[in-house]
Amino acid sequence: MDAGRRGRLVRVVVVDDDDINRRGMASLLGEDPAIDVAASLTHADALGRPDLWDGVDAVVVDAADERNAADHFPGVRVVEEVRRHRPRGRTAIVVVTGHFFDDAVRRRMREAGADFYYHRSEVGGAGSLRAAVLRPGAGHAVPDPTDPAELFNQGVTDDTRVNRAVAYAAEHELERELADPDRPRRSWLRLRREFNREARLSAVTVDGRRPDRQQVLPSRPQIARFLRWATRVKRAERPDPPDSPR
Repeated sequence: MDAGRRGRLVRVVVVDDDDINRRGMASLLGEDPAIDVAASLTHADALGRPDLWDGVDAVVVDAADERNAADHFPGVRVVEEVRRHRPRGRTAIVVVTGHFFDDAVRRRMREAGADFYYHRSEVGGAGSLRAAVLRPGAGHAVPDPTDPAELFNQGVTDDTRVNRAVAYAAEHELERELADPDRPRRSWLRLRREFNREARLSAVTVDGRRPDRQQVLPSRPQIARFLRWATRVKRAERPDPPDSPR
């Protein structure tokens, strides 16, 4: 990020649903004479604002909000929204999260097009936060998942489109449909087929193995399990921040 060195203020948008975090980051960034905080918004307010992103150099996005019942990771949609209007190289997206080690967040932020990825503790001070915006390092690119076996157990492969699967599930109220025990078998087959056209999951058994018999489509339990993995905060989060960039 070199706009400041060229004499132009670096225009930044901060997105976080926690009032204290959002206002705190905006205040600390705004105290730097090289930074212009163009907006400080919740995830919901950041969506559907194509006019907001023109000329923005960096967006600081919090990944998670557990109060969001449909999806604990609304920051993903914000990243997708920014990328619809601002390609890589024009606007840098800096993800800040306390769920640094959550593989679902890492995978979804990669798909969405985030550039940089920080544990919240890494940007807890004014200097480190400003550096993450003005001088983000390559060592803070969105990291690989910590447990590839877990992705395999969910049926997630290189071809899987996690964010499109989550969007499809929300649009079609899939969780409610999955809970309906009286849905006709033919209707279930159609639902599984249409869902996997978007998701591209590999079929696995309930314990994460390849099915013994030939099976192309994910089962109802696998879809439900995958959606929980993709949209819910995990409680097995490591307690300590990373010692070095990942």
